Formats: sequence, structure tokens, C-alpha cells
Amino acid sequence: MKKAIVLANGAFPRRSEALQALLQSQLLICCDGAYNRLVESQLFSHASALPEVHVVGDGDSLKPELRTVPPFPTVFVAGYDDQETNDLTKAVRYACTLGVTHVVILGATGLREDHTLGNISLLSRFVGMANSQGVVIKVRMYTDYGYFTPLQETTEVASFPRQQVSIFSLSPDVMLSSEGLRYPLVQRRLTGLWEATLNEALGDHFTLTVEGSGVVLVYQTHQAK
Repeated sequence: MKKAIVLANGAFPRRSEALQALLQSQLLICCDGAYNRLVESQLFSHASALPEVHVVGDGDSLKPELRTVPPFPTVFVAGYDDQETNDLTKAVRYACTLGVTHVVILGATGLREDHTLGNISLLSRFVGMANSQGVVIKVRMYTDYGYFTPLQETTEVASFPRQQVSIFSLSPDVMLSSEGLRYPLVQRRLTGLWEATLNEALGDHFTLTVEGSGVVLVYQTHQAK
């Protein structure tokens, strides 16, 4: 398994597990504006071994002095300056070229609400994306409060008792059923984002049955209620 962490230009992570993941990352890819926040965080100022950071984007948010004198080993990736996609998409696509199998997205929420909604919705585009070896990657987006996982098929999802769970369907054609949640879904089509929010896991897993073509986003909290 080769895992990449993609750091987006939202609120910088505060949760200790996320900060440790950044320090121990095998491959750290920053959207260009996120590189500014990484440097400002001084996260690597006392690290004994610094990772090589890859910076992807059109460069419009990157401080010029950081490109001239980067404070730690940095690769500024060329060829990702088109305006047809945002920097988060560019970063995930770049990760795929390096043969990763798992992508963890941090810093994609907070600050501007339009960026938050846009970044979360991008998870639907990353489903089915393949790496340079043709292997479909797995993507998950973490916030300080929980994490989003995109699904396209029936899946047994790891959980824990009283974990808070919300489910969002990005297509009205998808029919959902669930087992292991306090409020079961029974062949339900979701037409509003609010309809399957604020549910709760009963045990160490729940099953989400997905019928039809479309993407479902599952949000789970880090802590029990």
C-alpha cells in the first residue's frame, strides 16, 4: 500500500492524529496555498526527518519567497496550471501518477463555505480514479471532527457504538438500505441532503446497500456521542 496525504488550502488541521499523519507521511502533496499554511504552522520546525513535500497547483496562491527559498525539501510540480480544475483535483491526479493506492485528504474544509462544499462534492469525482498502474485508488477526506468516505456499491463500513453517521446521496437514482444503524434506511431514495443525517452506529460495523448508479458520501465522527 502506498499512501499519499493531500493537504488542501482550507483550515489547517488541529487534531493531533492528523498532525502526526503529516509528520509521518510517506508522500505529502500540498495544494499551492496549503503550502503557505504548512510553513506557517511550523509543524516541521523540530522534526528530525523532514519529508519531501510536493506542491501542485497553478501557483496563484503560493508566496513567491517560499518558491525561491523553500524551508524544507520541496518539489514544485510543473504542468498543473490549467484553470479547468481546482487545485485539490490536480493534487489527487498527481498522486495517481505516482502509483498511490490510498489518498487521505486533509485541510479541505473550514474557512470559506463555498470551498468546503465544493471540495466535499469532489469526492464523487475521485471514486473510480485509477493510479498509474491501473489500480483504483481509495480516497477519504478527514476533518477535525470526522471523515467522509465515497461509496458506489454495497459496503460493510467499520464503525463503533454510538458513532454519529450521516449519509448523503449525490444522485436521486440511488436506492439505499442499511443494517446496523439506529434509524434504518429501507430502500430509500434521498432527494435532500438532510434526509439521512444524524444517524448512529450500533456496533463495530454497519452495512449500506447501494442499488443503482451514483455516489454516496458517508460521514462518520471521530468520537461517540
